[in-house]
Amino acid sequence: MNNANALKRSPMSDAPPTTEPAPAPRAAPGKWAIEARGLRKSFRSGQQKVEVLKGIDLLIEPGEIALVMGPSGSGKSTLLAAVSGLMRPDEGSVVALGQSIWEMPKSKIDRFRLLNCGFIFQGFNLFAALTASQQIQTVLKFMRQGKAERKATAEATLADVNLSHRLNNRPDKLSGGEKQRVAIARALAKKPKLIFADEPTSALDGENGHIIMELLRKCAKEQGATVLCVTHDARLASFADRIITIEDGVITSTNADPAQFKH
Repeated sequence: MNNANALKRSPMSDAPPTTEPAPAPRAAPGKWAIEARGLRKSFRSGQQKVEVLKGIDLLIEPGEIALVMGPSGSGKSTLLAAVSGLMRPDEGSVVALGQSIWEMPKSKIDRFRLLNCGFIFQGFNLFAALTASQQIQTVLKFMRQGKAERKATAEATLADVNLSHRLNNRPDKLSGGEKQRVAIARALAKKPKLIFADEPTSALDGENGHIIMELLRKCAKEQGATVLCVTHDARLASFADRIITIEDGVITSTNADPAQFKH
């Protein structure tokens, strides 16, 4: 596999987009929050086999905010699913927080995600019968938090996303942007060590998008969470520690210049 796919961190201002091999990783072996090697994934489309990931390596440091950017169909969401334990790759390995994800049985992968991961999806994935507060409390119940603690955490997290006035509203009474903010609050409420976000600001205006990215940055810098975000939203470039670009299942830059994403 070509070393051009290895994702390694260096200061963004010093490294313009390149397909040349990046410098040696700064972190010591075994110290990565996410370490993926040789990821390959294909799907069937009729009689054809379409290769979506073509031997990608991914190294993400603890506390890093990494954006993965690229055109539709480039493999961004598939890469996110493979490294987060949601979709098994055809080949390759993923070590997250020191644990080899795809060597675990499914029950342990599910448990790992519950205890360590926060997910933000484009589709919200809210329960139609639950209020905004209950959406969050349900997850915290699985974390074995007491009722009073769950309620207080839900209220505080919804306040963080400017939704204190929507505590008792169900999804059918929320706008698309409000649903997205509830989903984000639910992901952040358990203070995950890993945050995986798929287009987290797609349904948000500029002001609320800024609020959400500030929250993700706070999680990274104050709580040590690692954030891996796939997006088309060029506004997010200024929040990232590093921008990774992907096209046709291959990493094209490990440390892209954020200036190229400015409108």
